[in-house]
Amino acid sequence: MSELGGESSHQVESVAPQSGIIARVKTHRLVQGVQGDGLRAKAMRGSGWTVAGFGASQVIRLGSNLVLTRMLFPEAFGLMALALVFLQGLQMLSDIGVGPSVVQNKRGDEVDFLATAWTMQILRGLFLFAITCILAYPVSRIYEEPQLFPILLFIGFSAAIQGFQSIGFATAKRNMALGRLAIIELVGQCVGVAAMITWASVNPSVWALVVGGVAASSTRAAMGFWILRSDANFIRFDRVSAGEIFRFGRWIFLATTFTYFGGQGLRLVQGYVVTIDVLGLISIAVMLGMVVDQLIGRIGNLVLFPAFAKIHNDRPEELAGTLREVRTKLFLLSCPLFMILIVLGRDLIYYMYDDRYLEAGLFLVISATGSAIVSQRTPFGMVLIASGDVFGHAMVKGITAFARVSAVIIGFSINGVIGMLVGDIVAQGVIYPFEVWRLRRQGLWMPVFDIAVFAGYLAVGSFSYFVGPFLYTP
Repeated sequence: MSELGGESSHQVESVAPQSGIIARVKTHRLVQGVQGDGLRAKAMRGSGWTVAGFGASQVIRLGSNLVLTRMLFPEAFGLMALALVFLQGLQMLSDIGVGPSVVQNKRGDEVDFLATAWTMQILRGLFLFAITCILAYPVSRIYEEPQLFPILLFIGFSAAIQGFQSIGFATAKRNMALGRLAIIELVGQCVGVAAMITWASVNPSVWALVVGGVAASSTRAAMGFWILRSDANFIRFDRVSAGEIFRFGRWIFLATTFTYFGGQGLRLVQGYVVTIDVLGLISIAVMLGMVVDQLIGRIGNLVLFPAFAKIHNDRPEELAGTLREVRTKLFLLSCPLFMILIVLGRDLIYYMYDDRYLEAGLFLVISATGSAIVSQRTPFGMVLIASGDVFGHAMVKGITAFARVSAVIIGFSINGVIGMLVGDIVAQGVIYPFEVWRLRRQGLWMPVFDIAVFAGYLAVGSFSYFVGPFLYTP
């Protein structure tokens, strides 16, 4: 017995140092993986900053939302959602691809190119403000909401402010130097939230949300000149540079136009067919349901797009394998979070909000199911643009817009608000074959993965929809 025990003790002593060595080696490799100027290191650092910044942002956003929903009525959120959808529409409909051009163009580090891009960005911001001033009153009449007129004028001014933000924002995205971007975003958000809560405590109205949004935009623009300094922040119009931006941006413009009508444009349709308080409930449900999808979209724009572009230009034969790896990792990251939103949607609304918002629980279950299905296809757009198929990307976005708007209108006519939200999920099945059409051309289609994810999320969403009421806590 003693010999056996001694042998066991000896084995433990011999294994422990090896385990420590293995742990140190793994830690060393992990540290090495995020150091250096290589593409993988930049992508890992960028993903880390993006996830950390987005996570902190959502905590702040949720916390402020919980506070403000107790200070304001649902109508305030519905009215603000309508105003923001209108402004976002103008922003997307005037998008000439200045930022993506800096990321994608080989001259993206040249001063003349960057200065021209900054000049075009300023002109776009001023144009947006002017158009907002012209359309504010007619829009308020169409929706029979007089408050929309001054609200649109005020938040339209924030578009002009954003136009003057440093071109350093674009170069930071090009180089995947995302730490400073995350810090600027968080500080701006904190200033905006502080302004909202302060205003709401004095005057509990929709103007708390308006003032907070403008304060956040102003803070981000000011910090950009301090933290993201650039020698190209001066007025310059180089015709060659402008021509390159316009040629690339024409398809970006078309894609963002379709993206608006197939995404935020749906809120305009919803705002027209439902009451403003129901729109407020939908906006809260969509905000929560899309939180994970927004994280994936942010990773796509800030990390995947420049990474895919680099791989396509230098090692195109590796693009398919990289896409497969990226999609698998994104699924493993997002699936548990989506499951929480889909299965526990009703309980989350019940515990986080008061009785006025309970109806948003079912809306959240449906919205999260749709977002889960959409999120797994987010890398498609990034890889199409990076590989030069900007036309194909624009066509897919056009089909997406038509399918989603049609499905929402038909769904509402069949079963009201629930039919409208379910119709948006049905539209995803119509869109997918057209995405396959473009992906197969480059050998990037993953049929088994796509069908399994679609069917899995649809099954969980259906279970939560039909069985959830029997498991619902209240």
